[in-house]
Formats: sequence, C-alpha cells, structure tokens
Amino acid sequence: MIDRTLVAQAAPAADALTREIEALPFLQHLAQVMPAADVAFGGGMLLLIVLIHATGVRAVTGHVSRRSHELMQQPHVWRADVLMGSSVFMLLGLHLVEAVAWAAALVYGGLVPSWRAAGFFAGNTYTTVGYGAFPLPPGWEMMAPIIAISGLFTFGWSGSVLVDIVARCQRIKDRATSRTPLPH
Repeated sequence: MIDRTLVAQAAPAADALTREIEALPFLQHLAQVMPAADVAFGGGMLLLIVLIHATGVRAVTGHVSRRSHELMQQPHVWRADVLMGSSVFMLLGLHLVEAVAWAAALVYGGLVPSWRAAGFFAGNTYTTVGYGAFPLPPGWEMMAPIIAISGLFTFGWSGSVLVDIVARCQRIKDRATSRTPLPH
C-alpha cells in the first residue's frame, strides 16, 4: 500500500526537479527547434502511419506468400509477372492511404483548411519531394520533417518487402522455365 504522506511530500520535489530540468539551456534550445506540440501530434501520427503500414505490409506479404505457394505447383512466367505487378499496385495503394491519413490529420487538426492543399502538402512531404506551397501555420513548420520521416520509414520498409517479392517471383519464373523443354 502507498503511503499518501510520502507521495504528498515527494510531489513538490518532483515539480521543482521538472522546473530545473526545463531551465537547462540545452532543453530550452531543443524546445525551440522541436516544439512539444509538433512532437506530440507528429509523433502520434507517425506511430499511426507505421501501424497502418504494418497492417498493409502484412496483407501484401500474406497474399504473395499464398499465391507464390500456389504458383509453384503450376508455375507460369506470366502469372509471376501478374503477382509482381499486383503486389506493387497494392503497395502503391498502401502509400496513398498513408498520404491521405496525413492529409486528414492536417485538416482535422486545423493546420490546413483545404483538403486539396493538405493532400498536396502531405503527398509531397511524405515522399520527400518537398516542392510546392507551405500551407502550415507559423509554429508548425517542424511537422514537415516528421511527415518526411514517416515516409522514409515506410518506403524503406516497402523496399525491403519488394526485394522478397522479386525473389519469390523469380523463383516461380525459374521453376516455370526449367519445366519447359529446351529448343534443339
């Protein structure tokens, strides 16, 4: 059981320690570079984007795993190409959903009034292209790097998934061509 008097005595000491830490020059400068609102809002969205990506990647890799197993039973080169193409299309759709999620966060968070501007900004920032107007209000400029970081994380992840998908499709093609009689 917790002794309430000890907690009551510790609370002012904890508050004083918090104030001392916040007064450190390094943390004052850090708060100017990366405001807490940007970190909280952007970090929460980054986590949501990564969870969306994890769910989508799991769906794509599960589909590829099932289809590649089936295709190895009766391999055809064109079917491996269809599997590859459909996988790339699904990953594209996943990234578009993530850009829309960022746009929705910007609109519903009150940072950008127009869906069109939010979509354009989120898409350009998420892909790290970075051109176009900067529609965020003053004080929220650090959201752009956070959006870009989420794009870097998810595109890197998709790239590693594509390496596996290409290898699976190539094994199907190799199997299909090895079963075809060679011309004399």
